[in-house]
Amino acid sequence: MGNRYCRILPCVAFAGIMSLAVSWDAGATVTGGTVPPALFTQLEQFHGHICAGSLFGARMGVAAREALRDAGGEGRLKARYYDLSCPLDGIQAGAGTTYGNADLMVEDRDEHRLVLTADGNKRQVEARLTRKAEELGLRSRELGKKARSLPQDSAERKRLEREIEGIFTWLRTAPTSEVVAITPGQVR
Repeated sequence: MGNRYCRILPCVAFAGIMSLAVSWDAGATVTGGTVPPALFTQLEQFHGHICAGSLFGARMGVAAREALRDAGGEGRLKARYYDLSCPLDGIQAGAGTTYGNADLMVEDRDEHRLVLTADGNKRQVEARLTRKAEELGLRSRELGKKARSLPQDSAERKRLEREIEGIFTWLRTAPTSEVVAITPGQVR
């Protein structure tokens, strides 16, 4: 019996983060790349940890959603992402699309590329990481591996963790144009 409830819990947690994304979208617009801090808090709870991937996934999702709506995209949004990794959770939160209801499809091609389409008029945008964001994401992963290999209380580990947190802060707060490149398009 306890097992049945354990299977439901992730759905409940995801419903909470998606209700935040929907209520946030209804009450505020994202301008200049500003993402409400509450979205990142909920993302961390849903994803289970903070990492560059989930953060830039959220930034890509928010930027693509905003760009698509600004370009006149109408109707339900559909997303396709080309990597099976941490950014998927961020995209679900940022774009408001979910894997569970087929609004988010994944093709595992090892590329951080999001295509967001508006079903109503087939407008779409493509979101990719900037070179700087991609390099910082890789750097945070390398630093994390080094930090985990050091004793918990070592000065070097603390220094590495501060550097990682600096990267995460940048991913949360940098202007959208420094994190995500958007290309508009039309479904053919």
